[in-house]
Amino acid sequence: MPRLSPGRYLAIEDGSDVVLLPLDADLMHIGRSPSSEIVLDDASVSRRHALIARRGDRTVILDDRSRNGVHVNGVRVSEADLQDGDVVVCGHITLRFVERAE
Repeated sequence: MPRLSPGRYLAIEDGSDVVLLPLDADLMHIGRSPSSEIVLDDASVSRRHALIARRGDRTVILDDRSRNGVHVNGVRVSEADLQDGDVVVCGHITLRFVERAE
């Protein structure tokens, strides 16, 4: 993985590449809808699938009433604190939460 600036990211594999999506807002929507900050173009992902929120020094993912759910490290969750290295699955899309301290 490339050297990262401090911050929070979601990493997604795109073939042999890894795309880093910066989580640079206090609240970000994940979904198939073009109005989402993080668009996952896959039929298994709901239009409004999940939210990622910053709560103080914590980063939390919340299921946004998605059909296929949000899984963190293999467990379906309605809400979960994210830690560096956690695997997040939305529908059939796998992402990894990456956090680099300042």
